[in-house]
Amino acid sequence: MSLDSRKFLKLLMCFAAVNAMHNKERLPIRFDEKNSKLWREHESFCGGEHQSPINIDSSKAVIKSYPKFCFHNYDLVFPERLENNGHTVELKIEKQGLYAELPFITGGGLADRYNFVQLHFHWGETIFGSEHTIDRKAFAGELHIVHYNTKYGSFIDAIPHEDGLAVLGILIELTDRDNIAFRHLEQFENIIDPSVNSDVLHFSVPLVNLLPHNTESFFRYNGSLTSGNCNEDVIWTVFDTPIAISERQLAKFRLLHDENGKPLNENVRTTQHLHDRVVSYRPKPKLLRPLFLLPNIFTSFPNNWSIIDITSL
Repeated sequence: MSLDSRKFLKLLMCFAAVNAMHNKERLPIRFDEKNSKLWREHESFCGGEHQSPINIDSSKAVIKSYPKFCFHNYDLVFPERLENNGHTVELKIEKQGLYAELPFITGGGLADRYNFVQLHFHWGETIFGSEHTIDRKAFAGELHIVHYNTKYGSFIDAIPHEDGLAVLGILIELTDRDNIAFRHLEQFENIIDPSVNSDVLHFSVPLVNLLPHNTESFFRYNGSLTSGNCNEDVIWTVFDTPIAISERQLAKFRLLHDENGKPLNENVRTTQHLHDRVVSYRPKPKLLRPLFLLPNIFTSFPNNWSIIDITSL
């Protein structure tokens, strides 16, 4: 080997070593929500043009007459488990029998049936912790209820498809009083450290208790998961009616630790560009007003008229 060849090989090895060290230092950025703009350097999907979350400009949303959602088995109580995966806290339903029917959704403009997989939360260091915003307004937090398209057989098999997942995005706003449903979800003492990441809920919460009181009006667009590989396989529904949480309850989420043992104060991805996507909106149907009103015959008589007691005649 010539002298020039050895110098070139040595230079190449040095470059590879420096590059490996540089990549090793950058890898954790993918899980740092404050640096989520850099995720595209590590996961190809995260640099796509159909990413989530987004800011929803209500003035540009296209009105659609989607049918109402049907929430099947959302009112039932199942054995539930909380998990700290180092990035958020998830609620999952314990494994049921072979023929047990879990909660699922239909309608709402969805062409297929979508089975419940899990729900999880997003929050911030301050009073703003929602991932989606509406007209640039952020909320205290956000709840995501994740479902998969049953025509693909399983959650894993549904992921590669554009219509594989349907996620309900529920905004959370601060109020002075506790949300009773959240009181049953705040038993985080045993899952603060993700190394011991699972705990059975003492009191299970029907999913219907976590829905906003108005589910008839919502925004719809195609997007991605907001963490992990950022797969662009999600049909997003973002309700414009929030649910409530108190400051005391919100503070409970910030007690959790991430996979590095640090406080999980924030797990919010920044809003992404809309690009060529269109956001649609289903407004709440207005009540039909009668075409004409009948007069009140008891107030239409002159004041000097008297009522005759016919029983005295």
